[in-house]
Amino acid sequence: MKKITLLALLVGFFSYSQDPLWSTDCDDYATADYLVIDADGDTFGFQAMNAAESELDPVTIAFFSESFHNDTLTALTPDNWIFSPEMTIPANTASVTISLDVYASDSDWAGEKFSIGLYESIEDIDGQPYTFHTETLTSAASASSPKTVSITIENVDAVTDFSNLTVRMFVRHWDCTNMYRFVIDNMSVAVTSSLSVEGFNTSDVELYPNPTNGLINIAGTDISNIKEISIFNQLGQKVMKLNASQLNNNSFDISDLNKGVYFAQLKDNSNNSKTMKIVKE
Repeated sequence: MKKITLLALLVGFFSYSQDPLWSTDCDDYATADYLVIDADGDTFGFQAMNAAESELDPVTIAFFSESFHNDTLTALTPDNWIFSPEMTIPANTASVTISLDVYASDSDWAGEKFSIGLYESIEDIDGQPYTFHTETLTSAASASSPKTVSITIENVDAVTDFSNLTVRMFVRHWDCTNMYRFVIDNMSVAVTSSLSVEGFNTSDVELYPNPTNGLINIAGTDISNIKEISIFNQLGQKVMKLNASQLNNNSFDISDLNKGVYFAQLKDNSNNSKTMKIVKE
């Protein structure tokens, strides 16, 4: 994903509130809808473990992925993914924060590389990963004193507007070898909502048909206030821009675009906006 910049908002036009969307201490590993993908195919994917530091301590569950398998004394090159249960990002979301605790099990072999983010439609071949953060650990930490990673992404453009998307948080352990174990615990997703106090009502705006061969219609109660429409590709590049005078009976045509996934950003006269995914067939 391209570099993210923060959006400066006019004070008085928006109010904000942060709400937890999903969290886990991993003790629900046996019942929650986690997905584990062993992308490198070595059969050593993410697994649940008791992360208690001694047999006398209470059981505490975490997930781990290996870059070295002790039983067979084999160096591994993992590309292992673990996905949270599905969640839907609310409308009018201004930012998304994902957090988790991480550590490497062996202080002498701490160089475990990982990425975290959100993944839309993991079951779909055209699913979209949004990577928030990638890091290689330089110290081991421990179950009692892990490293907490917390990353916030602002919804500042079409590519990073997660409003109304159904996603899973993901952790990827990859691009490292011959270390030992990468451990994760206490994952969470929180959202900050922005509530516009003036401008047009975006909640009922719809684009149809979707997917489309080219022509897209706009439906909604306040679409007469639409000032412009910008179309972005999945790289965040603006590939089309229309103003209100270029709309034809509340419709526009993307026939000239290649097949694929795009993001349509509708903006009103007060610069309030709503972004929706569209698919060109």
